[in-house]
Amino acid sequence: MPVIIFLWPTTTRFLYATLLLSLCTLTALAQESATTAPPATVNEISSNSQSSEAPLYPSRDIRDKSLIAHALADDAQWLETEHGKILALYRPTEAKTTHGILILFHASEDPQAWPPILENLRAFLPRYGWETLAISLPQKYPAIVPARSSSSSTSVATNTNAAVEAEPTDTTTPESASTSSASPSSSSASSIVGRNLLIQAYVNAALEFVKGKGQLNAVILADNSSVYLVSQTLAPHIQLNERDSTTLDGPLQALVITNLQNQEPIGKMELEEIFSPPQLPILDIFFSPDNAGQTESRDLHRAVAMRKKMDYYQQLLIEIQPKLTEQDDQSYLLGRVRGFMQRQAGGTEVKNSPDDKQEGQRQ
Repeated sequence: MPVIIFLWPTTTRFLYATLLLSLCTLTALAQESATTAPPATVNEISSNSQSSEAPLYPSRDIRDKSLIAHALADDAQWLETEHGKILALYRPTEAKTTHGILILFHASEDPQAWPPILENLRAFLPRYGWETLAISLPQKYPAIVPARSSSSSTSVATNTNAAVEAEPTDTTTPESASTSSASPSSSSASSIVGRNLLIQAYVNAALEFVKGKGQLNAVILADNSSVYLVSQTLAPHIQLNERDSTTLDGPLQALVITNLQNQEPIGKMELEEIFSPPQLPILDIFFSPDNAGQTESRDLHRAVAMRKKMDYYQQLLIEIQPKLTEQDDQSYLLGRVRGFMQRQAGGTEVKNSPDDKQEGQRQ
């Protein structure tokens, strides 16, 4: 062989040597790759991390509510119900005199989805001596979550996380969600328990919280999609004053109805039950544009109120201000609601003895 190579031309010997060197290099690389594991892809890394580490939040609902509680740490309150804990936003009075509390109910599971007008009331009424407690109720028609394509490993992890529901602890930090108890949350319970039972539990939890604060002068605000179910739970708490039959005794002093869900008008039979106590002051608010359907609803509300001989029924049509935001402390709606509560439900704090809690009593 060496003799043959020596007799080949110089160019041929150079090409042969180059080819031999290349083969040796490839062989070495092949042996090295056989003993070294291939690098993991992005999907494999994501899958491995998901399988080895527990998710920070057990569900999207818990994540959203925990983040809201963390952002509004001064207002957030976790209330106990028989179907799990719920998030409420409580703001104490910012005035020298406390007149009462406005409890806001709205059919939206996520507080960040509230209309700005409700957040405007919640944030600024405490400046005028009215505490606020806001609780979101389960919607009548749950929102449909659009499906999205993903890898098989991500889909399995997502479905697993969505199936597991846990209850956040009684703290307001987002890290608390990862150490929450295994009891079902309000979101998971809503898919099993009827909406009427959930609303009943939410309303009772709100009343217990208000009672624990020593506040017995409450006004309820609810939108038209949930006010009927809310009023059914409140009915046993509406009591006549023994000293004055024209006024009410007990925690509930007035009702504010915000007709925000035009697609869910209140029926005639439901209105007759809501307007049953003739002494209950009601502020019935409608918003522009006042189309034919809303005009029919307004006429029906007024007719039922007159037939039920309601003494303090007031209907109001308000044009939604184009620039109304949560930070508008001079909104027209804020002034009207505040004026109605001051006239119909305003009270003063009294202290029976040094050991007693402060209780709101109507003037």
